[in-house]
Amino acid sequence: MIFLYNESGDTMNLSEVFIRDTEYDGMVNIPKEWYLKTGILDIPELHLKFSIYKNANQDDMLSLECEGDLILEDARTLDRVSYPISVSTEEKIDGESEICGKFLEKSKNTLDIMAILWENIVLEIPISYTVSDSLEMEGNDGWALVGENSEKEMDPRLAPLRELLDREKE
Repeated sequence: MIFLYNESGDTMNLSEVFIRDTEYDGMVNIPKEWYLKTGILDIPELHLKFSIYKNANQDDMLSLECEGDLILEDARTLDRVSYPISVSTEEKIDGESEICGKFLEKSKNTLDIMAILWENIVLEIPISYTVSDSLEMEGNDGWALVGENSEKEMDPRLAPLRELLDREKE
């Protein structure tokens, strides 16, 4: 028998699922220990919708969609900000599948939907994220933001190179 486990410990016999389609539409929580070292400060409840069904080739398929927010640290202000995510995947359920194959335990006849969801959420985490439009930084302890529009003087040793580049542009 194949069983599907959810976070509350309820089980669903997957061998019965393949006779008829099975769907889930509800809210889920990601365990805090999963995201402690990822840069995510918090993950409020996420809306998860998935279905397990047979396609036209009689392959067992998993279709998963999830929407919600990640609470991250703003890259400029270090404030807590909400980062919206939307995860969508469709995978064949078998041992050779790139995603489902890792989480399908034939010995226990289980498919870990939460682990599949988490792997897809990890792909959505940005390297840095900001909602701040301002480049002004208060209380910066002597640090300055230098960008392309900076009025910084050019090194005099590079002046001949600058002249050469300017001539080529003309």
